[in-house]
Amino acid sequence: MQSDLISVDSLPGNMSVLSLSQGLATAHKAYGNCVSKPTRPLCILFIVQSPENNIFDQHALSNRLWTNHGIPTFRIAYGNILQHTSVAHDFPTRPLIYCPPNLPSTYEVTTCYFRAGYSPAEYPDDTAWSARLHLERSAAIKCPSILTHLAGSKKIQQVLATPSSTHLERFLARSRAISDTTAVASRIRATFAAMYPLDSSPAGRHAASLATSPHDSAAYVLKPQREGGGNNIYGTKIPAFLKSLGDDELKWKGYILMELIEPPSLRNTIFRNGEVKSGEVIGELGIYGVCLWRNGKNKDKDKAEIVENFEAGHLLRTKGRESEEGGVAAGFGSVDSVCLVDI
Repeated sequence: MQSDLISVDSLPGNMSVLSLSQGLATAHKAYGNCVSKPTRPLCILFIVQSPENNIFDQHALSNRLWTNHGIPTFRIAYGNILQHTSVAHDFPTRPLIYCPPNLPSTYEVTTCYFRAGYSPAEYPDDTAWSARLHLERSAAIKCPSILTHLAGSKKIQQVLATPSSTHLERFLARSRAISDTTAVASRIRATFAAMYPLDSSPAGRHAASLATSPHDSAAYVLKPQREGGGNNIYGTKIPAFLKSLGDDELKWKGYILMELIEPPSLRNTIFRNGEVKSGEVIGELGIYGVCLWRNGKNKDKDKAEIVENFEAGHLLRTKGRESEEGGVAAGFGSVDSVCLVDI
């Protein structure tokens, strides 16, 4: 890389920790005062995995919340939710109470920040589902809300991105700011990589023909309802994998077929696990955002209020061109910095 391309102006700052902590602090403030009795201090509760591999960025957010906003935060493993939290049923607002195992005092939780609960493996039994219902029925603000959580799942993405789907138009039609729903939907859909179900629908049967073809499958990736890297089946490996599932329709429905994105590659150097490697690399840029809203009363959705909505930094992951996965924590990619170049 030419050294004259790198300058203070070409390397934008990344304020993700500051911005995301600001978003959580906004939710904390929007919650209001303690409503339980006796009066308790307020806190934000991080719902984490056990063991947790992404602990350092979580601590960065916790530290910023305390130093910038004076908000205490606690971490609780998903499996300990029912043991260390309770809902004050005597109050109509159902405040969530956290009992730290090593402190004598209790706290009222303003915000539950989910860093766990995204994988099907985290719901092995009824107790795990009861723990999620326990949190969802409480007054604490959830980040993300259950509907936002589901909207980010592969299945919901597929429902919106299947070429024959009309659901995108249905959602856009609710916006008073859009006069030509069909035209706007067409422009949005042009940015999608096609995604298909693997079921008995016409789109699903078409996907099955693509996925089981040794030739056509090369242009696709098979994805389960998982995040974090290491779970996808790529290209010509798809037919053999589907064959291993047999004729179990439920297992097939657990996957979606997505058109493979082919980003342009660059030559660069990656430092990972104490080793320096040079070669062809590709990047994946994600943009963080904060959106806090207040639902309208009496389920009047037209009166819902957007409290905050802002861009909150970014994450650039770079991996070797030969790597099919990109998860940093899973060991496939490396955190990178954006270099902006005029073209």
